[in-house]
Amino acid sequence: MERPGITHLERVIASSRRRAQQETYRRLGMLLTKECKARLDGLLTVDADTGHSSLAWLQQSAATYTPSMILAALKKRARCLEWGVDRWDLSSLTPNRLKFLAQVARRSTNQALQRMSEPRRYPILVAFLYQTLVDLTDEALDLFDRCLAEAYHRASRDLEDFRLSVARSTNEKVRLFREIGRVVLDPKVKDTELRRTIYRHISSDELRDAIEESDRIIRPLDDHYFDFLASRYTYLRQFTPEFIAALKLRASGDSNLIGAVDLLRRLNNEGRRVLPEETPLEFVPARWRPYVNDNPDPTKRRHYFELCVLWELRGALRAGCVWLEKSRRYADPQTYLIPREGWSELRAEVCREIQAPEAGTDRLREREAELSGLLDLVEALLAKGGDVRMEGNDLIVSPLVAQDRPASTTELEHLIDDRLPLVELSELLIEVDGWTRFSDDFERAGGTEPRGRDLPSHLYATVLAQACNLGPTRMARISDLTYQKLAWCTNWYVHDETLKAATTRPVNFQYHQPLSRLWGTGTLSSSDGQRFPVSGKVRMATSLPRYFGYGKGVTFYTWTADQFSQYGTKVIPTTVRDATYVLDEILDNETELPLLEHTTDTAGFTEIVFALFDLLGLQFSPRIRDLGDQRLFRVERQKRHPLLAPRLKGRINRDRILNNWGELLRVAGSLKRGRVTSSLLIGKLQSYPRKNRLTRALQEYGRLVKTIFILHYLESEHLRRRIQAQLNKGEALHGLREFLLFANKGTLRKKQEEKLMNQAGCLNLVTNAVVSWNTVYMAAVIKQLRAEGKTVNEEDIARLSPARYEHINPYGKYRFEVEGGLSRSRLRPLRQPTEQKYR
Repeated sequence: MERPGITHLERVIASSRRRAQQETYRRLGMLLTKECKARLDGLLTVDADTGHSSLAWLQQSAATYTPSMILAALKKRARCLEWGVDRWDLSSLTPNRLKFLAQVARRSTNQALQRMSEPRRYPILVAFLYQTLVDLTDEALDLFDRCLAEAYHRASRDLEDFRLSVARSTNEKVRLFREIGRVVLDPKVKDTELRRTIYRHISSDELRDAIEESDRIIRPLDDHYFDFLASRYTYLRQFTPEFIAALKLRASGDSNLIGAVDLLRRLNNEGRRVLPEETPLEFVPARWRPYVNDNPDPTKRRHYFELCVLWELRGALRAGCVWLEKSRRYADPQTYLIPREGWSELRAEVCREIQAPEAGTDRLREREAELSGLLDLVEALLAKGGDVRMEGNDLIVSPLVAQDRPASTTELEHLIDDRLPLVELSELLIEVDGWTRFSDDFERAGGTEPRGRDLPSHLYATVLAQACNLGPTRMARISDLTYQKLAWCTNWYVHDETLKAATTRPVNFQYHQPLSRLWGTGTLSSSDGQRFPVSGKVRMATSLPRYFGYGKGVTFYTWTADQFSQYGTKVIPTTVRDATYVLDEILDNETELPLLEHTTDTAGFTEIVFALFDLLGLQFSPRIRDLGDQRLFRVERQKRHPLLAPRLKGRINRDRILNNWGELLRVAGSLKRGRVTSSLLIGKLQSYPRKNRLTRALQEYGRLVKTIFILHYLESEHLRRRIQAQLNKGEALHGLREFLLFANKGTLRKKQEEKLMNQAGCLNLVTNAVVSWNTVYMAAVIKQLRAEGKTVNEEDIARLSPARYEHINPYGKYRFEVEGGLSRSRLRPLRQPTEQKYR
């Protein structure tokens, strides 16, 4: 069979693309009226006043969460609604097709779109507006969430500052009270002489001033600093009336909160500043009631009522109790799961995919038998004492004692370090591409097109510019490439899909290397976050003084296989618990790694995560801090275990699991089939103010799975050491990543979420390239050592790490043009103002 030629393939692909464009245009024929086409063409017209087109305006995303940014997002969203985008029926196009077309529009200029033919241009603009409406809805809600949270946290800090400022005054009042108390309690002072005696110790003016000062500094017994939040009421009112007016909220069942939002909308429209008598207050939590229900000042009562509504609305949106149409992250939670009406037909197939029994009794019987056997083993282990023991009612797990590193391993490491070639980072990246061809996966966002001869060099420079935090301007100067070409390459070729596909290649390459098999089988992985400070106002950034001082930062969360390859990365807010995201890249894994088990540190586990891992047929093995304080659970029919009894304080509610087993399977099937990301679903489940049936069932099952794991962990020192070793691999790669991201002192300068994601993806790609390159050359060094007669044991090789970088130069090379520099007789020409500014 002959392989078709390149020219023939190009003709076939081009023909297929033309037919796809024509079919897309045909399916949208009913929508593309003359009026609609005119409106779409209007997107590309440059406004004389602003100098920008509507397309460019809609392409811009918010960089921070200020009121002005929220109002801008609402204005864009209102424009889409004004054009009737929410009424468009695009069900004839697949989600992937819509996403692809919208991506072309986001990266194109209005001039490029104007040059396209109508069958191509109009579907692209339709998909762009449809996706933009969804994105703007999510963006507006995200910004509202972050802005309100920031105001709340600032109120907390204001209270702490206030307490510090009045500490001295409070101490003075306590001394005053002590003096008065001594006089009052003195039996020698008669009642008729009490006031006169007090005034001899404390003057009436002093007492009056003290009372006035006490009125200023006194705080409620249940102090929630809502009065400090109220001081930001005017700031929040810059956007809250428009925010409330713009959103048509839906609720799962009756919601007094929706009624309160409607009331605020009505009061804003009527310009009323006082709450009516029939104000709904059933939704007001106990901590807000002294401010909302009992406030005598009608104006302040209105302020606190509005702040309470906004704060409760934030929580309800996060939990999914309140939702919106045309949203992705704040949609009806039921849309995330396999529809109930089709679940009965899919149940058997889903159970085969996740390797779970259809009957919950079968699974519980397996887990209960495993639990019973482990309880007996651990009880016997505790009876012996040792590293795992009971001291009174306390379960003690002694820290693992570090095993001595053999001298032969240290010697081998030195021999490898001495023989690894010194290499420029750019050369290393190109060499790894020669082995893996990862650059082939950088396809143009608008579709494949002939590649120029200079494209690879610009791709390498673009990836390194982001991975090393240099930016395109500085990379252009040190590489003698043009800023314009690097920026173009970044815009069209470097995005989430291409980076993920490109990273898959070195991960698969590493998986098949003989040396990496001595470090792991590819079945175990770990995940952990690495925090980086940011410069300026960044939407995703959060405050965390322990790491960022007075600044803010984000977390690059990475997934690391036991062979030192990193198969996934994601940018997350630093203050969000790792457990929310731990399943994302495991379920989205497109590499050849046969992942079966995963570990994290304490921040990566919750009982819900334990349950989901088990339901998906995976083993979750976190390292839990303060393990001895964990509450263990037993099943009712199990016999007593006297030594473990102080920790076996819970009992599994079997009926809760069995009665909801079908729903647990539906959740697992929805995650397995990619209907929803695990982070979105877990975030909703963990945000419910009152846990629903599904959340309670997941937690109940998770308690059983967690107890089984903890007993395994106690019983097996080998398991404890394996978990520790895997987490250490992730820490070693953190060091390599810090080495690579060296520019600007490791401070990130990207503002938008998409650009931060691209930077994290580039860093992941370069990290994997370094690991693969090191592994290949370490194998070559070992082969040479053996050829020279040196004994190299596999046990020593297994203790090595490819996360090494002393032989790598990431900075480039300086050129010293001595003769020309010394003989220069005049100043260099000044730059023109139109030239790209150096950053």
